[in-house]
Amino acid sequence: MKTFYWNDILTFLNTGKIDDFFTRGCGISIGSFDGFHKGHRFLLSTLKQECKSNDLNSGIVTFKRPLPSIKHSEDYTGDLTTLNQRLKLFDSMGFDFVILVDFDDSFASMLGCDFLNILVNACNMELIAEGIDFRCGFKGATDTQAINYWGKQNNVSTVFVDPVYYLEITGNEERVSSSFIRQKIQNGFFTPVEELLERKYELDLEEFDGKTEIEKSQILQVLPPEGVYHCLNEQNEDVRIEITGERLLLELPCRLLKF
Repeated sequence: MKTFYWNDILTFLNTGKIDDFFTRGCGISIGSFDGFHKGHRFLLSTLKQECKSNDLNSGIVTFKRPLPSIKHSEDYTGDLTTLNQRLKLFDSMGFDFVILVDFDDSFASMLGCDFLNILVNACNMELIAEGIDFRCGFKGATDTQAINYWGKQNNVSTVFVDPVYYLEITGNEERVSSSFIRQKIQNGFFTPVEELLERKYELDLEEFDGKTEIEKSQILQVLPPEGVYHCLNEQNEDVRIEITGERLLLELPCRLLKF
């Protein structure tokens, strides 16, 4: 999987020197994809199928940090995945490329159609796949109806998928979302979390260089309630950890914890 940065894409656009990689047309999906849950997998599997059917490269435009961490920082409870984890998950699905965006003021102020035109002119985008409630551009003004109209005007195919729902043991149906999964983790309900993610929740500790005591304020990922937990490390060995009000205490150094 090839990695580009948004500034690379703007350079291609401004200089007219498009990377040879984009000679072949591509299909793209845009989003934070925090957690990479059932809903994301359904959307991205649809994108992969459409790209295969149309002989296109498949790619993702994503953000270095999930957008809620920037737009709603005052009540944001933490990431479900680090950027490194997300990139590994994209690669495991067989995507051809990813474009990483820093969500700064310049990007946030861009009109939706201008953003999509850049992807056409610099990346040769021929198809876009999103959820039915997707919005982009300044203040999210460009919705799927506008994107569908834009696609017809610019010969870009559009695919919009329905949400995926999860049936709880109470009998209630809940839409699968990153915020829903965060709530489950904060309550320590890891059985449904594993079902929703289709894998165990993984806490990435690689940047902490073997420490056995880590300040909670340093961890960007969402954490479960205070208490003692038995997790698996990167070698699938059982590791006892304790989460206190201020710290994460590990029985032994770990790069990864699976809850």
